[in-house]
Amino acid sequence: MKAIYKVIENGNTSCFRSVIAGGYSYPFFVYEYAKRMAWLLNSNDLLGKIDLAELFPLLKANKDFPENVRGKYLFEPISATAFADYEAGMSCGDLISFNITLNFDERKIGFIFNQNCPQLIKPKLNVFVGSADARDVFGKRNPLFKDMEKIFEIDLISYVEERPVFGIRIGSDTIPMQGFAMLPLSDHNQKGLMEELETDDLDKCEIFSVSAYDAALNAGISFDGEKFSKLNTLAETLNRLRLDCGDTAFARFAAAGKAEIFRGIDVAMAAVENVRTGFALRETQDMDIRM
Repeated sequence: MKAIYKVIENGNTSCFRSVIAGGYSYPFFVYEYAKRMAWLLNSNDLLGKIDLAELFPLLKANKDFPENVRGKYLFEPISATAFADYEAGMSCGDLISFNITLNFDERKIGFIFNQNCPQLIKPKLNVFVGSADARDVFGKRNPLFKDMEKIFEIDLISYVEERPVFGIRIGSDTIPMQGFAMLPLSDHNQKGLMEELETDDLDKCEIFSVSAYDAALNAGISFDGEKFSKLNTLAETLNRLRLDCGDTAFARFAAAGKAEIFRGIDVAMAAVENVRTGFALRETQDMDIRM
């Protein structure tokens, strides 16, 4: 299905048109795809520093797209005026089915659906970018999808969320109380946990247990005596690995821990960088960045 895209990065907005990447799942594939390609190019310094908006005209349909369009360019740059014309046309015609916003600054994906396309199912979304969950939910058109009423009155936003990596049980250093938290924990939620445990520093608290939500990873960790801040940083780093490089890279990290248990967070962080480096080298070798 045809779509118009706004790409927001570093406060700048770029506009594109696509005859391939409209739909429920493709915006999520594109978000992951663009982030991964930009990271690979910038980390290997092949073309100098490249912004995501510069990369979009180079993106070609890959294995996530139908076979008959693979290898074709996904996006055509358009002016802000042309974007506005397409946007206005959605209120009276069905030429453009989807109006998509990829906000890389706030890590959000916005959808506006053309109400003149009655075949569209209008969903309420809350899925993880860069994961099999997104592919599964969008591929099956989840039954929780709900109708929306008027175009331009609702700009449906789906947050690019991070999955929990660790569950911890943590004891207060000031009162006889324990708390439970899922990591990574945002600054806001850290403050809430500190209030619950009546402490001014979570690193002063003792972590009694650490469990990974991934079964393979859970078998390969030993983080006794580690501080909260280091463990939370590892959880954030693993989520970034998943978002940048996909579930395959995360699975490789978990498999490394299963082969030789990660005894300490510093060892685990080093393993993350090894996986990133190996992934970048392999992906760069396979990339076709010819115009």
